[in-house]
Amino acid sequence: MRISDILILGILLGSFLYYFLGKKFKSFKIKRILATARKGERDAISFLNKEGYDIIEIQKKHPIIIYIDDKPHSSYVQADFIVQKANKKYIVEVKTGKKARATTALVRRQLLEYYLVFNPRGILLLDMEKGTLKKIEFQWSKQQFSFSSLIFAVVSGLTIGILLWRFFDYLN
Repeated sequence: MRISDILILGILLGSFLYYFLGKKFKSFKIKRILATARKGERDAISFLNKEGYDIIEIQKKHPIIIYIDDKPHSSYVQADFIVQKANKKYIVEVKTGKKARATTALVRRQLLEYYLVFNPRGILLLDMEKGTLKKIEFQWSKQQFSFSSLIFAVVSGLTIGILLWRFFDYLN
């Protein structure tokens, strides 16, 4: 066997080992994240009960249809918990670690999706690492026609027009 053959064999074995170990590491990391999430959701049940919420459903899936170029595609939105307190229904999203901030784009979009699909009284974000439960609400302004803005524009336009007319009339 020549040195070049050994070198090529070493590169192939090294590449295979790198690929195989990389996959195993990713798999291990994902399993660890899922285990943490499952534990967080199990602990969430007792946390929510202590806070006075009755658990109605766990991992509730709500079917939705998405139209792409007029073709329907079935999907679903899944909430961690649906709870009730004082006859008000809430969706609870359980997060752990850095993902528990409602201000991050992905979390905000997920919570807004729950709000639009499930139409609850509110959204609750439960951070199991910190042991905090935050109520999330959404508000956005609707573009409405404003008569006051229209009246202001008309009056301002008329005033400027009259002033300009008087100015040019004065010059002549």
